[in-house]
Amino acid sequence: MNHPITRVTCVGAGLIGSGWAAHFMRAGLDVIVHDQSADREGYLRASLEQAMPSLEKLGLAAGASPDRVSFTTNLEEALAACDFVQESATENVDAKIGLITEIDRLAPRHAVIASSSSGFLAADLRRKARHGERIIIGHPFNPPYLVPLVELAGGDVARDAIAMAAAFYTSTGCEVVELKREIDGYIGNRIQFAVFREILYLLSQGVADLEAIDRAVAAGPAIRWAVMGPSSVFYLGARDPSLYQEFVDLLVHELDSGYTAPADFAPDKALMAAYADEVTRTLGSEGQDPLIALRNDGVAEIRVLLEALRQRKGRS
Repeated sequence: MNHPITRVTCVGAGLIGSGWAAHFMRAGLDVIVHDQSADREGYLRASLEQAMPSLEKLGLAAGASPDRVSFTTNLEEALAACDFVQESATENVDAKIGLITEIDRLAPRHAVIASSSSGFLAADLRRKARHGERIIIGHPFNPPYLVPLVELAGGDVARDAIAMAAAFYTSTGCEVVELKREIDGYIGNRIQFAVFREILYLLSQGVADLEAIDRAVAAGPAIRWAVMGPSSVFYLGARDPSLYQEFVDLLVHELDSGYTAPADFAPDKALMAAYADEVTRTLGSEGQDPLIALRNDGVAEIRVLLEALRQRKGRS
């Protein structure tokens, strides 16, 4: 599978697929996007235009241009000469299995096939494919052109494909994390949903409104998490490294003391309806565009600052 990657096919032109197209375009690659619906080309072009200010802030590779992103509704045409496939179709396991089986049949033999699935196992997605050893999970966070994380999963059967994908994603500016074994939801989503569950519990108990909860996360732990992970943050919670075990024991005590939602907490339909209503009325009162602009500008600025910090530390 050692083959230079210069042409990427994105299958699916929705939110994630269009975001991947913007990311690969920023890396200076030729990108062909496939979708069954011809109407999706308009969404793709609008998404690229919206992403450009952030892409420029992060830095465009030589030759990077939206002109190098093409669109087709013909899957065979989209796959004819690709070196890497990023599948981002609807999150339906049976539909994905059928689509990936067809991609495997049509794509050049050297091409790795990565699914953007947000929770399915590669072992399931490849089960009807002839060349399952090249089918892996390449799970991004939304939007892929802005958030650098890519989680790789696929098991021992796909060692070569994972190694190639890791090198490729890294070369395009991604932060690659490889799972030692497959699990539903991978890493980031499982942690994200654990936090979401706690948000719902706080809301259900009348502790605070969602705007206050969002600010508590964004202005508190999230700032530290942007620089280092939670375990690194916790390590700094002990005044002396030799006392870290005592600090960990304290954390366990706090878990047992009710610092998280009780194990039997299960959000019901009424709570979920109240949650959706409050988000729409308050956080989303002006629609998505202002929030997208804030997210794009903020994340791009943070990434630029962190990269400058890493470079300074590397020279010291």
